[in-house]
Amino acid sequence: MSQPAPTKPMDPLAQRALFARAVDLLGGIKAAGAAIGESELGMAALLSGAEPLQPRVLERASKALIAHADACRAMERRISPAFAANLTDAQIGRS
Repeated sequence: MSQPAPTKPMDPLAQRALFARAVDLLGGIKAAGAAIGESELGMAALLSGAEPLQPRVLERASKALIAHADACRAMERRISPAFAANLTDAQIGRS
């Protein structure tokens, strides 16, 4: 039986670019830093490459993204006009 091909490690620059996108999705350096327990200076060092991205930082960023996605899904359910309960009388046409 053949063995699965080993996965190629991620390129550090590609990983840093993904981390930068995650920071943007979390609301920027200040908000992302607060979400993952890093200072703004620490975040700047991580984003610039002055500090390496440790697995613990990536794990905290992943957890923060999941929490953010959950909050976005919950909010979408509260404001989507696809759900009649989210509409005002005027929006339904009962004015």
